[in-house]
Amino acid sequence: MADPAYGGAATTAARGRLGDRWLVVLAVMLLVALIGIPLVRLLGVAVGGGVGNVLATLADPGVGGAILNSLWTAALIAILAVVGGTAAALATERGGLPGAGWLRAGILLPLLCPPFVTAFGWTRAYGPRGLADRAFGVEVPGLFGPLGIVLVLAVAALPLAWLIVAGALATRVEPDAERAARASGAAPSTVLRTVTLPLLRPAILSALVVTFVFAVNAFGVPAILGTPAGFTTITTRLYQDLARSSDPALFAEAGVLAATLVVLAIAVVGPADAWLTGRPATRTGESAGGRAGPTRAGVRRRRVAAFGLGSMILLVAVVPLVAVLLTALTRAVGLAPVPANWTLANFGEALDARFADGLVHSLVLAVGTATIVVPLGALLVVVGRRRGRGRSVLRTAATLGFALPGSALAIAILLAYGGWLRDTLAVILVAYVAKLWALGQRQVAGSVDQLPIEIVRAARASGAGPAAALRTVVVPLLRPSLIAAWLIVFLFAFHELTMSALLYGPRTATLSVVVLNAQQLGDPTVSAALAALLVGLIGVIAVPLVLVTRRWA
Repeated sequence: MADPAYGGAATTAARGRLGDRWLVVLAVMLLVALIGIPLVRLLGVAVGGGVGNVLATLADPGVGGAILNSLWTAALIAILAVVGGTAAALATERGGLPGAGWLRAGILLPLLCPPFVTAFGWTRAYGPRGLADRAFGVEVPGLFGPLGIVLVLAVAALPLAWLIVAGALATRVEPDAERAARASGAAPSTVLRTVTLPLLRPAILSALVVTFVFAVNAFGVPAILGTPAGFTTITTRLYQDLARSSDPALFAEAGVLAATLVVLAIAVVGPADAWLTGRPATRTGESAGGRAGPTRAGVRRRRVAAFGLGSMILLVAVVPLVAVLLTALTRAVGLAPVPANWTLANFGEALDARFADGLVHSLVLAVGTATIVVPLGALLVVVGRRRGRGRSVLRTAATLGFALPGSALAIAILLAYGGWLRDTLAVILVAYVAKLWALGQRQVAGSVDQLPIEIVRAARASGAGPAAALRTVVVPLLRPSLIAAWLIVFLFAFHELTMSALLYGPRTATLSVVVLNAQQLGDPTVSAALAALLVGLIGVIAVPLVLVTRRWA
């Protein structure tokens, strides 16, 4: 006679396997719809005219020049950002600098400011008739051109490199090996060269990949600083071609350029991801002893280093924001930004129907994206924790969406679904979800890795299916992390520009697009007021994220 308990367990296990299969099928269908079909359509348009047409397009001096400009500027930006980010991470995480908390906040400040706003701030701070020019007769030569693009994007990308390297210092490079080397008589420079940097090599490579893809994807900064100087990149050329997409030749050129961005992203991200995935996480051991107190000379050096890092943050991140605010407060262009010339009229003019519509659109898209992406990220986490090679392929496919340059992904989405969704908020929402799905997945996965798996197993053993276990056990335990993930995705979606600028229609401009359009129309004071309002809104959004992170850290 069959054991009823055994039969019930077998039935529960069978239901669980069936539920797992349906989750995998759902994940595959969504990835195919959001990433697979658009990429196939993009590649189809790119090669639709034949290989000869592709080669002819790439051989065009304007197209080839834009590609080369993107490649060399992105490479230089990545190098500068990673060198600066690594140095800053070593200073804040290993240097024992006074005021390290404030320095970390200053390093991360550019993340709260969209890069195109930073570029606008640099023009008002260090361009002709900017703050530095008025006060000291100094301006950055060649700010409008490749030099300005490299400088501003390096500042914007540095926090990304800092986050990666600082995280590696906390998790991969415990200080014991460094202390052992110092105790053996090695000088600090020798310890850095022979111990710390070799252990940081995977993180540095990861930071180089991330910042390179970030720079290649950039649109707002080249549009503001490059276009007036006639310096084009792939993204600005794409924007120009799409603006004249009624010409079939230009639309085909846009397809080739977008496909080129896809190939570049895969060529850079793929090998690096394979190399990093194949390396085991290396730790040097937990800290086993106290650190000797610094000498008086050491204290002076740390103070000098903290002052130098703080001064650099002030010059590259704070002053441009101050310049934007002062421009917004000044009555007219050409007047000195002193209190006697201040007014709030520019803010009143900025708060018009364009601002209101853009704000509503940005809020709707950001809320919708975050609300969709977090559950989808959790879906990938649940699927990925099952055994099987195919499950890791799903995670990689989602990561590809995040790694793809936004301009290429936007063109792909437009080709796949533009016939139904063109000039609607829905097409922008689809692009946001495809782009940020991996961001939600990574945020949730980091917390799930810390979740006691025995609790989930107990729920499944008690008869709960995957969905029930997720709803009743996992979600309550992960609620703080899910809230943080929602806020992070919301923040990214709220100030996104690249995809929005390519996909918006007459009545679907986002707030970032409104700010960029105002800047390109040539009204610096109203543009500055719009930019200041955008940064202020982003700061308000970031406050709950900081509070949640500190509360549940």
